[in-house]
Amino acid sequence: MESLLFPLLLVLLAGFMFFSMRKQKKRAAEQQDMQNSIQTGTRIQLTSGLFGTIIDASSADYIDVEIATGVVTRWNRLAIMKVVPTEDAAATYAGYVPPSAPLTADGDEFSTIDGTVSYDSLSGGDDDRDADDTEINLRKDQGGNSSDSDK
Repeated sequence: MESLLFPLLLVLLAGFMFFSMRKQKKRAAEQQDMQNSIQTGTRIQLTSGLFGTIIDASSADYIDVEIATGVVTRWNRLAIMKVVPTEDAAATYAGYVPPSAPLTADGDEFSTIDGTVSYDSLSGGDDDRDADDTEINLRKDQGGNSSDSDK
């Protein structure tokens, strides 16, 4: 009985390895077919998690992906994780509202179609200190709040 146990375990192990390699090869072939079948205008998700639209898929190795309006990046085709179906593409950037107009800078203010906003109102008010005037003391020997100075 014991003499049959070892060969049976070897056969089971070989069968498991065969079926797992077969699944892996099938999955790799499907991924390769998907990466090679994409075309311009396809909405995709990259392995890094970025979503984008393919702008140029003419190269065999690289694709150009628009990840935001006017922002085009070049990626290796192997970075494509999946094709995002068209009905899911609108939900990709949930809550995103495009800007109403480009900003135009004028001195210490910038303006949009909606109105003019000053930089002071964005930074918290009427603080007259400049960033260059602020001095921060990080040395321990000059009365810093470090607990290491008591040691």
